[in-house]
Amino acid sequence: MAENNVNNVDQIRELIFGSQIKEFEEKFARLEQTLKKSEARLEKLFKEAHSKLERETERSVEALEKKIDNLATATQRERTKLKELIDTTDENLQVQLSNQKDEFVTKLRILKENVADENDKIAENLRQMREELEQTLREAIAGLSDEKLSRDSMAQMLLDVAMKIRGQDVNSLLPQEESPAKK
Repeated sequence: MAENNVNNVDQIRELIFGSQIKEFEEKFARLEQTLKKSEARLEKLFKEAHSKLERETERSVEALEKKIDNLATATQRERTKLKELIDTTDENLQVQLSNQKDEFVTKLRILKENVADENDKIAENLRQMREELEQTLREAIAGLSDEKLSRDSMAQMLLDVAMKIRGQDVNSLLPQEESPAKK
């Protein structure tokens, strides 16, 4: 008998709240898809920026290596042409090569620091966006579990989440009104 009462209560609950629960589940599924797409887009942008920086670094390294190779070749020609000035020429070229090497090392270090800084910035931006989205979802879920929401309240919450994902403020798009009465 008790089992029949439980089944009847479940059936009544399904009839009363079934469509709302399905709507919430569908909206949460769409929200989750949007979050996944945003995360994938950000990850793609990060990878593209990282690849671009790597390519630029490689080009710079190749150009500097060519410069060093050209200087070495010029050094060899100068040695054969100016045997009588070998000591002074050699000393001057060694200084130039050392300066080029120092410059190369400095530029390479700066490029590595820039790549590391960009990686850190992108990771921090991703972390902040993830935290904001998680906080918004927690607040929305907490609101769902604490009280029954009207359709207007739910629409406003989902709009807020969508606008935060896009990086816009909902208040700038909507006229200022008093919050709708809770049902």
